[in-house]
Amino acid sequence: MLVKWGSIIVKGSGKLGGHVFSSGASGASVHTLARARNPQSRNQMAVRSRFTELTQSWRDLTENERESWYDAESSFSRVNRFGDVVTLSGKNLYESLNTNRQILGLSVINMAPLPAEIPKNRVTEVEISVSTIQIEIFGDFEPSTTYVVVATPGLSNGVRFFNNSIRNIGIGPTDGAGARIPGVQTQYGNYRKQFGTPIPGTKTFVGTYSVSTSGQRSPISVVQAVFI
Repeated sequence: MLVKWGSIIVKGSGKLGGHVFSSGASGASVHTLARARNPQSRNQMAVRSRFTELTQSWRDLTENERESWYDAESSFSRVNRFGDVVTLSGKNLYESLNTNRQILGLSVINMAPLPAEIPKNRVTEVEISVSTIQIEIFGDFEPSTTYVVVATPGLSNGVRFFNNSIRNIGIGPTDGAGARIPGVQTQYGNYRKQFGTPIPGTKTFVGTYSVSTSGQRSPISVVQAVFI
């Protein structure tokens, strides 16, 4: 739950108890939290396992290694959804950067790194074919660089706000020109594992985010696409 305090509360975003707080074009809103039908999905279990492993490995660090993360806190400040600067604790910074690295298949780092340049990430078009079972992503990327691919389940045409539905579905390397992530069947297979078999004519949002060598990640860039 993310809250911004004013004379009382001026903004809220996230989950609290059995409710979800959000804001959109029509203003702030709150609705009852819809619980997932399958709390033991493959994706959720992987996230929990990764968190458990990193929590344990934090305890196993040497004092010098932990101190390096405490010293790095101010170097990795970030801006939240309200535009406020947030500084993670050393432990949270360790877990955050290493989680992003693990998603790309990189090893856990014990000493805090220096901030590194985050690869550019701008998706301009997505082509999805049910018949050839491929998802191809076009945009402005770094050449020959691996990106995290994200997507939403199939959505009805009236849906505009979808951020809570975005999930990681896999990783993919860009081509040598950095113009696209080729439409390999792996991404389509990952989509089906996450959301089930897509229905032709259904819309979805597909995109990417990039991760630096230090574990910092870019904002997610997505575009609307239709299964054809």
